[in-house]
Amino acid sequence: MKILILRLSSLGDIVLTQPIAAWLRAEYPGAQIDYVVKEQFVELVTLMSCELNPIVYSKSIRAHIALFRARYDIVIDLHGKLSTYLLKIASRGKRSVCYHKARSQRKRIVRGDRSLYIKSTTDLYKTALLQISSRVSLQAPRLYPLSHVEEPVLPDAAKKIAIFPGATHNTKRYPLKYFKELIKESPKDFQYIILGSTSEADMCRSLVLDYRTINLCAMLSFAQLLTLLQGCDWVISSDSGPMHMAAALQRPQIAIFGATHPRLGFAPQNTKAHILCANLDCQPCSLHGSDKCPQGHHRCMLSIKPESILKILSDNSN
Repeated sequence: MKILILRLSSLGDIVLTQPIAAWLRAEYPGAQIDYVVKEQFVELVTLMSCELNPIVYSKSIRAHIALFRARYDIVIDLHGKLSTYLLKIASRGKRSVCYHKARSQRKRIVRGDRSLYIKSTTDLYKTALLQISSRVSLQAPRLYPLSHVEEPVLPDAAKKIAIFPGATHNTKRYPLKYFKELIKESPKDFQYIILGSTSEADMCRSLVLDYRTINLCAMLSFAQLLTLLQGCDWVISSDSGPMHMAAALQRPQIAIFGATHPRLGFAPQNTKAHILCANLDCQPCSLHGSDKCPQGHHRCMLSIKPESILKILSDNSN
């Protein structure tokens, strides 16, 4: 049995495919399961603990021919874009399925229909498996730190708190001035670790205020990052890929929603998650966020004050 999974990006979406890969591994224990993904996420796929073989995505004709020659029994498209449609056609699997993206439901949610709620994007991915089998049961996404990876050495602290200040779009980012207020008002024995991607280096650097803040932005591999988060007492982020990583590790976390909303299927699947969302009439204003608040006020984020975050950190012992 040869199975091909197609999900090219992005970080959070790939994390949410883990239960699909885990079900396939359990259902077909001896199968070869290949996973086509962009190069920067190859390591992430290996941390799903499902014995997957990552294949680096390429637009080249040679790469498409290689998939054709592999002769897959099942091809599962968990991306649903033109690029993966072409890969699915090229691979010519004996059985090819694509997940239901719930486009119309999500559009209605963005337009203000409060009667609709999508529990999780993983449930949408499940629709692809239901085309293969009627007996599909999925767990929450999980990632597995490697035992041989050393955790970065950090100072002793009463609480170690990871902050991911970035997000793909501005309207999903918690204001940097609020993060600075949070750090300034925190007890002296709180240790903040600032994390993010290369493109977020400037904003991460701006949060290094005193001895309680350490900037490790773009300095860690995925394996090192998972190991670090496993040792943190809390993880704070917006609706972003790192939010889903923290959830997959089942770490206590604070997830801050701005332009988007948990009802779109983006809520962290983690019983230890605290979700902060203003629930304004204008939320959500978009599916994935945008550069500017359409109404010019950005109250979805500005109404979530730093003291509400500090209260959660202080009132909940781990």
